[in-house]
Amino acid sequence: MEEILSSIKRIIAEEGDTPGRSRRPARATSAPVDLDPAYFDGDHDDDEILELSDPMPDRTPRPPKSPVLSAADTPPEPRHAAPQMTPPKVAPSAKPQPATDAAAEPIVSRHTAAATRAPLEALTRMMVKPETGNDGTLEGLVREMLRPMLREWIDANLPNMVEDMVSREIAKIMNQQP
Repeated sequence: MEEILSSIKRIIAEEGDTPGRSRRPARATSAPVDLDPAYFDGDHDDDEILELSDPMPDRTPRPPKSPVLSAADTPPEPRHAAPQMTPPKVAPSAKPQPATDAAAEPIVSRHTAAATRAPLEALTRMMVKPETGNDGTLEGLVREMLRPMLREWIDANLPNMVEDMVSREIAKIMNQQP
């Protein structure tokens, strides 16, 4: 193990002795970094070997300095007005535009929604008895134990079942239309 470490140290030392390459001292990371303005002007060497311990300079381009214009520097107004370009006419697209009035209205009328809500609520009340207290019977215990499992199953499967049923009904309606 020591032989390997010594050979690595020797190789590093030999690389540091080659002409043209000098090892820079490591900078403290807590000290602020002084960036050379000449670096941003393009006076730097891209082939320069950087040490991994040195922080990288910020290479974001600076915005160009805009010269201050005086009143004498303003361009003269043109004597002839520039020709006005008319925008090209856009051909109507083949896509039908959605109707804004139809989007505001629900598909199902209030009367239909109320008529379907009542039987579904009755079915729900019949299936799940609103017993809040445990009556101590075996049926009550089983009901309380099954409630979380049933809720999990319904949450996982009901949306897909409803989507499948609705898409089947829509397909039936679409096939009946001439």
